[in-house]
Parts: sequence; structure tokens; C-alpha cells
Amino acid sequence: MEVARTSNNELAAGIPQTRTLCQHFQKSKQLRLYVKSFLDTGMTNITCPKCRQTWAWQEVRALSLFSSRDQVLYERKLAQMTRDNKESFKKCPGCRSLLQRLDTENLCMECPVCSLKDGKAFQFCWACLSQWEGPSPQGGSCADKSCHVVALLQSCTVITNRSLSVHGCPSIRACPICRVLMVHSGGCKYVTCTNCSTCFCFRCLDKYSDCYNAKPNWYFKPNCEKPLAARQTFASC
Repeated sequence: MEVARTSNNELAAGIPQTRTLCQHFQKSKQLRLYVKSFLDTGMTNITCPKCRQTWAWQEVRALSLFSSRDQVLYERKLAQMTRDNKESFKKCPGCRSLLQRLDTENLCMECPVCSLKDGKAFQFCWACLSQWEGPSPQGGSCADKSCHVVALLQSCTVITNRSLSVHGCPSIRACPICRVLMVHSGGCKYVTCTNCSTCFCFRCLDKYSDCYNAKPNWYFKPNCEKPLAARQTFASC
């Protein structure tokens, strides 16, 4: 993707054009308005105006159609619109930029931002977010033996019942000590691991004693002294 010049009259007049991934030329201003119309109307799959080929969001970002400020705002908006579509949209575990996966059968994803920064291809597993090892594709999981478990932690639903103290948490957590998977069955935000008997907070993942002693009056409140812990990977849980 790059700004390219051709010999047509518009370019002779100094009107810049953009060459898309599918090798079609469009006036840069018109293409910017075209992409903007998708995002402003809540459409998440952007297609070429000529051949209708779908462009991944990272490809659209590489066109540099927007100012830095607008780019941040639109990416934030797209991330919000696609927050429940983990099959096709996720943030890179390295740089946290938003990526779109068009081939949902392939778990190997390359981040162009990290690749450019590192000077070599940065690939990760779409399911478990660990750095990709070996050939691609490899079937239903990557080479990491924990891929299926971590994928479940990354993709499980969020608890939406606002009457619960764990509102907003992933519905499945791994015990921070032995990594056995657990679900919240109701009551306060503290759970006890059925495997190692560790009692921990389902929200912040701290041990019960640390979380409770920090805010004793918040036993049933959907808050902790620490922020809500992110979805777990075995690198951090």
C-alpha cells in the first residue's frame, strides 16, 4: 500500500492517489471519505470500492489516510464495535494495535507494526496470543501445549449480570497458583480453588488476604483496590 503517481490528468494536476492492496488507484481524499463512511455507520468490514475485496484493518491503517489523532479515534471506535468478535478482531499482544483476521482457519497472525519495529516478522497465535513457533498453519492449535486452555481464557464470555460483584469479569479464570480453570458460581468476588484450596479474588486475581485487607468494606462490592485483571495467559496468571 502506498501513495503512487500515474500519468492521468488528475495526477498531472497534483491530485494524490493511493494504490490499495488489490492494486487499484483511488483519489486519496475520496478513499479517506469512503473508509470513513464505513466506520461512521458501524460497518467493520471495509472493501475495495472497485473490486469489493475485503481489506483487513491493519491494511487500511497502513494507507495512512487519517491524521494521527483521527487514526487513534477510529481504531478505538472499531475496537469497541468489534469487542465481541474475537474470531476476527484482536489486539496484538506486542504493541496492542488492533488486527483483523480474514482467514479464520489460520491461527498464525503477523503484526505489521511489530514486524516493522523489530525488523523481522512478528507472528503470534490468534488463539492463545503466544509467539508463533514452527510452520503455519498447524491445524487447531499452535505448538504451545497450553494453547487450548489459554484460548479458552482469552475467548470466554464476560459476566454481564450487574447485580454480581464480578460484573465485567471473564466468566472463566485460572487459579493464580495452580492454574486450574474455575467459574464464578455466585456470592462475593472471592473463590476457593478446588485443586489447591487457594482463595483469591475473581476480579483482581490477588490472594484473598491481600485483596480483602486492602479494602475490608468492599467485600461484596464490584471493586478492588487494584483494577480489574485482564484476561489471563500462562505468562501472567
